[in-house]
Amino acid sequence: MGAAALISFPLNEWLSETMPRHQILQLPAMFGLGIIAGHRFSKKLTLDAPWRIATLVFIMSSLIFWMLPRSVDLSVIDTSFNRVMHINMLTAGFFVVPALRNAILEIKIIFLGMTAAMITASGGVLLVFDLLLCSAFTIEQQRQTGQLMIIIGSTLYVYAFFVFFRGLRKNRITANQ
Repeated sequence: MGAAALISFPLNEWLSETMPRHQILQLPAMFGLGIIAGHRFSKKLTLDAPWRIATLVFIMSSLIFWMLPRSVDLSVIDTSFNRVMHINMLTAGFFVVPALRNAILEIKIIFLGMTAAMITASGGVLLVFDLLLCSAFTIEQQRQTGQLMIIIGSTLYVYAFFVFFRGLRKNRITANQ
């Protein structure tokens, strides 16, 4: 929680100065801190299938919402709105762990693939458009963020393949026993 407070309070102004810092550092850092907290504190929290699906919809909706240009602008302009983003990303990250812990391999792959597709598509939009989508930043920052999002999305695709083949191997080993 100390890292989240550091990102949310003393570093918030610096992280919100440029689009790459805000979208590529601050937002994923809060999400990642939520995942770390989920690993540490959610061992006894188990979700049955309907709650898992609802939680994954909440997580994807949260990620989508904070990539919308209007949401990005408001979170940079209004500190209170940015704090809502921090809390939402921490919460979404926390629930990734219990939602995917007992999920079947196909759900994990679909979740990772859809997240990678969303990040890559958002990066492509930021890179291709010659008009300013987020008025709080510059076109150069928008393009730089788009390039970085494409790299992150592609990396997440590679990770999804790793998870897929590792899961297939694990399923084959348990089937042979």
